[in-house]
Amino acid sequence: MSRIVQTEVKTVELSLSTPFHTSLRSAYSVIDVRVTIETDDGIRGVGSASPTAKITGETTESIKAAISNFVLPALQSIDLDDEVAAFEAIQKSIVLNNAAKAAVDIALHDAYAKRRAVSLAQYLNHRDLSEFETDATISLNTPSAMENQALELVGAGFRSLKIKLGGRDDRDIERVKRIRQALGRDAVLRVDANQAWGVKESLQYIDKLAPLGVEFVEQPVYRKDLLGLREVTKHSALPIAADESVFDAYDLNHILFLQAAHIINLKLMKTGGLYPAKEMIKTIQEAGLDWMVGSMMEGPASVVAAATLAVAFDSRYKDLDAAYFLGNQEAAGGPEYRNGKLIVGGGIGLGVAYH
Repeated sequence: MSRIVQTEVKTVELSLSTPFHTSLRSAYSVIDVRVTIETDDGIRGVGSASPTAKITGETTESIKAAISNFVLPALQSIDLDDEVAAFEAIQKSIVLNNAAKAAVDIALHDAYAKRRAVSLAQYLNHRDLSEFETDATISLNTPSAMENQALELVGAGFRSLKIKLGGRDDRDIERVKRIRQALGRDAVLRVDANQAWGVKESLQYIDKLAPLGVEFVEQPVYRKDLLGLREVTKHSALPIAADESVFDAYDLNHILFLQAAHIINLKLMKTGGLYPAKEMIKTIQEAGLDWMVGSMMEGPASVVAAATLAVAFDSRYKDLDAAYFLGNQEAAGGPEYRNGKLIVGGGIGLGVAYH
């Protein structure tokens, strides 16, 4: 029988090299709520979560409270030799609060992989880690500023760009046109409206985006307007990705039933961690939809966990540039970016150690 004997929850603020703007919020730094668990056989696992109140409804304070008062206590009576029971205990510890659950879920996955002396990718799906291309995000800004950022990111080696739209200033199409003209036809451009448009507006925009060679449009309408999302998906000239509309398996099944999206964007802060995300991937694959793994602005441990999930299960799309914009990760073994590719550390477990 194995138990958790010690835990730690601490908060670190990580500066961003450039401000991050979307139609929902602006970020100038990342709050990283870091969890460490230690088992009675001396194994330490680390995980983290970052608050994004405008998306998940969670704040720094609520994440810390949920972890300390509900999620970690739910594991105290669990025999860690029963891995399924341990992961289920996390998910049943409190309603919602998925980012808080994700932090502990990641730490537990790290500990289990270390216990078996394998990498997290091997533990998840018997895969080896490898570097891969990720897109890079262009923050919502003036058309000129976004064009300049696009040129900088392509100069850094990124071949796929996600363009944040929803400026509510009638300049969204101009933003994409400026970027396309600056980069030429070879660059892969994706668009994310972050719920900013209505159904009619979405279809009007999409008709103008299609000739610009946009690959897909992400979350054009309000997250709870699933009928509206279905209407856009049904009539769209471009593939539609659901992001904020899909947190858990319940949301996913609604999207699939309504045929309201072509692509599903999985993020650990929404799903509640790797354990539920793996089950959602099976459902998506059985339904024949495309999927991507993304992250919000997060710290190194959760980005590496998401990247490992993407590699282990071979997601078609990868939106994992968050750590690229961190000024200092304050951790060893965090994600590295070279010529548009994401490189995650080797070794056993997650591969991330906190300073």
